[in-house]
Amino acid sequence: MTETPQRPVVVPRGGLCENCIHSVKIVSDRGSVFYRCERALSDSSYEKYPRLPVLACRGYEEAAEA
Repeated sequence: MTETPQRPVVVPRGGLCENCIHSVKIVSDRGSVFYRCERALSDSSYEKYPRLPVLACRGYEEAAEA
């Protein structure tokens, strides 16, 4: 019997939401990660919880590094 090589687990990332000043990272009790878009509060054309990873967003503004 031969062993099959283990594939590395790929963790989906949030794309642009990870470092946008308008996003808030939400971690559920079960460890799921969501990003809430604060722009959605004042502009209904933005999704409150966008499908990840977000690869393009007209409202994206990069957060300054701490």
